[in-house]
Amino acid sequence: MNAQPAQSGPPTGIRRYVPILAWLPLYDRSWLTFDVIAGLTLWGLVVPESMAYAGLAGLPPQAGLYTLVVALLVYALFGTSRHLSVGPTSATAVLLASSVAAAVAVAAADVSDPKTYVTYASAFVLVVGVLFLVAGFAKLGFITQFLSKPVMDGFVTGLAIYVAVGQLYKLFGVEKPSGNVLEKLVKIIQELPTANWTTFAIGAGALALLFILPRLSKRLPSGLVVLFAGIGLSTLLDLNGKYGVEVVGPLPAGLPSISIPTVPLTDYLAMILPAIAVVLVAFSEALGVAQEFAEKHGYEVDADQELVAHGATNIVSGLAGGMIAAGGMSGSAVKEGAGARSQVTNMVAWAVTIITVLFLTPLFTSLPEAVLAALIIHAVWHLIVARKLATLRDQAPHEVAFAVVALLGVLLIDVLEGMIIGLLASLLFVVYRSSRSHVSSLGRAPGPTGTYSDLRWHPENTPVPGVLIVRPDETLYYANWRSVRDSIKSLVDDMPTPPMAVVFDLSSQYELDYTSTVGLEALVRELEASGSDVLFVGLHAPILRQDKSGLLAPIFEGHTFQTMDEAVRHAEGAM
Repeated sequence: MNAQPAQSGPPTGIRRYVPILAWLPLYDRSWLTFDVIAGLTLWGLVVPESMAYAGLAGLPPQAGLYTLVVALLVYALFGTSRHLSVGPTSATAVLLASSVAAAVAVAAADVSDPKTYVTYASAFVLVVGVLFLVAGFAKLGFITQFLSKPVMDGFVTGLAIYVAVGQLYKLFGVEKPSGNVLEKLVKIIQELPTANWTTFAIGAGALALLFILPRLSKRLPSGLVVLFAGIGLSTLLDLNGKYGVEVVGPLPAGLPSISIPTVPLTDYLAMILPAIAVVLVAFSEALGVAQEFAEKHGYEVDADQELVAHGATNIVSGLAGGMIAAGGMSGSAVKEGAGARSQVTNMVAWAVTIITVLFLTPLFTSLPEAVLAALIIHAVWHLIVARKLATLRDQAPHEVAFAVVALLGVLLIDVLEGMIIGLLASLLFVVYRSSRSHVSSLGRAPGPTGTYSDLRWHPENTPVPGVLIVRPDETLYYANWRSVRDSIKSLVDDMPTPPMAVVFDLSSQYELDYTSTVGLEALVRELEASGSDVLFVGLHAPILRQDKSGLLAPIFEGHTFQTMDEAVRHAEGAM
C-alpha cells in the first residue's frame, strides 16, 4: 500500500488536535475507490454488531446506532490511525453494563426503570470521555504500558466467555439468569425443558451461517446477510406471533438529540474510579490494534492524540445517548481487509449509517433477538481462540498465573471486579519484575582489550583475578535496592578470596532515589571495611546533581573512571 502523502513537518496549531485538517488536503484520490468499498463493507459489519452490543450493555438497539453516528465521524476527524474502527465493542458493552449497574446500586436509583438506566449509562459514557480527554491533554499515552499482555489476554478471554454465556438464554428462549458465569450456565441448563426450540433453530442457524459464509467469501458481509435473512424469515413466518420468538420491536427513527444526562454530581464523582479502569482496558486494546496496523502499513500513531480522539468521541456519544466507543479488532480487521486506505472509509460508513438511522429502522422491528445473540457470540469467538493461554503457558510459564487470576475474576465474580483484579495483577507484576533486578558479573572478553560482558552468558570470558565487576541491569530504586544489594554480597561471598577491588558499572543508572542512595553509600562503606577498593564506571552527572544529602560525593571522589578498562587496569595496578 502506498504511504500517506508527506507533510511539511509535524502538524501544528489546530491541525495538531484535528489531524484531518493535515491529511485530507493531501489525500490521494486514487484511494477513493478502495475507501468507498471498505466503507460499505465496514457498515455491513458494524450496524448489526452495534445493535447487538447495545443489548449486551442493557440498552435499546438504537443506542448502538447512535454510537456509530457519532464514532465514525468524530474519530475520522481526530484520530491518527488510518485503519482503526472505533465504535461499540463487546468488551466495552459488558463493562458499561457492569459499571452502570454498580453506579445505579450506589445511587439507590430504580434500576428497573429503563429511562433511569439509559440516563446513568449516558452519564458513565460522558465520564469515560472526559477521562480520555484529560489523559490526552496530559500526554498520558504511556498508561497502557502498565497492563501486561498476559493479564489482558486472561481478562479478555474471561470477558468473551462471560459474553457468550450471557447470550445463551436468548439463543434458547428461556428466562434471563442472574449470578456469575457458572451460575448463569447452570440456570440455563435447568431451564432447557422450557426452551423455545423455534427460537433455538433461528439462533443456531444464524450462528452456523456466520461461521460458514466467511469461508465461502471473505468479502461477503456475512453479518448483514444474516441480519436481513433473520428479518425476512421472521416477517414471512410471523415468528413472534405464531411461535413466540422474541423480536427487537419498533425502533425510533431519526438522529439522536443532544443533552447532558441529569444525574447528581455525587453520582458522577462515584463513576470516576470504575471509569478509569474502563479507560485503561479500552485504550489498551485500541492502541494495540492501531499500532499493529500502523506497523504493517508503515505510518505512525500518536498515542496521546488517540486519547484525545477517544475522549471527543465518547463525550459526544454520552451526550447523544450512545455507548462507550473504542477501537476494536473485528471492525478494524474487516476495514483493513477490505482495502481501506484512510479514514475516508469511516466517513463513507458514517454517511450510510445516517441513512440507516433516518429511513431504515422500521426494517429491524421483526429482527429476532436470537439472531442478535448469534451475532454477539460469533463476534466474541475470535477473542477466545485468538488468545491461547496454552501458548502463554509454554512461552512464559511464570506469567500465566496473572492471566488465570484475571480470567477467574471475571468468571467467578463479575466483570468489573475481574477487571480491577486484572489491573491489580498487572501492577503487582510490574512491582514484582522491577524488584527482581538482575545483577551481572562481568569478565574480560577474548580478543581486543577493553571489552567486558556478562560471565553467565559468555563463558568464554575471563574473570579478572582479585577484581569483582558488577552491573545492576535495571534502574535502582527503593523496591529493588535490597535484592540488588543481596545479589552483590552473594557475588562477593562466592569468590575464592575476598576481592581486592569491586568495580560498579553504573552506566544504566541515570538517577537514584533516596533509598538506593543511602543503601549504596552503606554498601560501599561495608566493602571498604572488608578490604575492598570500590571503583565506579559510567557515572552520569544527574546522579551527582540529585545527591542533595552529599552521601555519594565522598565515595565517588577519586574512584570514578570513564571506561571499564581504565578502572580494571587501575585495580590491577593497585594490587
